[in-house]
Amino acid sequence: MPSIVPCAKSTPPRDRVRDVAAGLFADRGLDGFKMRDLAARLGVSVMTPYRYFENKEAILACVRAHGFACLADALDAARCGGPLEERVAAVATAYGAFAIAQPARYRLMFGSAPAQSPAQSPGVAEVRRQERRVEEAFAAHAGDLAAAGLARADHAILGRLLWSTLHGVAVLHLGGQLHRTDLSAALCHAARALTTACAGTAA
Repeated sequence: MPSIVPCAKSTPPRDRVRDVAAGLFADRGLDGFKMRDLAARLGVSVMTPYRYFENKEAILACVRAHGFACLADALDAARCGGPLEERVAAVATAYGAFAIAQPARYRLMFGSAPAQSPAQSPGVAEVRRQERRVEEAFAAHAGDLAAAGLARADHAILGRLLWSTLHGVAVLHLGGQLHRTDLSAALCHAARALTTACAGTAA
């Protein structure tokens, strides 16, 4: 078996380990995840994944951090440019698109994780950093609402409320409770309803 992860030139070996591991975590869960199974999926020796990660907890942290980073990037792109009404819909749509495109990774991002502090694991610190990027993206979006005179609430609090609302709709959809509802439409309705409520608060 190879001792180096084979991958395309455009994909660093560590990223390939992370991406393949994400699928294995989705299939088996944290308790059922085995490094030997990961090695088998990668087509490498059992010890090869340890060249890139200390253990499965470190891999899970990397998977979660990467997920939050991608979500933050999508939200930042969605809230830039265009009338505010379009940006409200764009942020909601971007959130839903991420959840639909990567449902297993989305569940991993918000699922239970090993109880480790950032001091115990650099990987956990990176998860926290990327989570904050998502939180900051929503806070910035809330700031856009305030700048337009639609809300006077604290940006951070309003941002968390918006995130909580969109997350709740996404989880219900992925769980099958909203299977007859278009997720993008449901998220846009939720975001607009919250915006309307904020406008009432501002008034």
